Amino acid sequence: MAHIGCKYLDYEDHFPGCELITIESHGWKYWQRGKVWTEGPGNEGNPKNVQFCKNRGRINEIFACINSDEMGCYEAQEGKS
Repeated sequence: MAHIGCKYLDYEDHFPGCELITIESHGWKYWQRGKVWTEGPGNEGNPKNVQFCKNRGRINEIFACINSDEMGCYEAQEGKS
């Protein structure tokens, strides 16, 4: 069974320059930010693989919102644990 993660994760297609990646073996998804966000002057050190949250904005890692004990604001999707 694929783990879905927090109900606030945002996978809608409104993040320009980002590609939605799925880890097929688990069904986990994350965003890979393109060169416009991660390369060039002023972008040094910007995270490439992130999550987007409808409550908090960008989360600078991909697994924090997958497990219920990682983020204090985590809420399971309805009918999911």
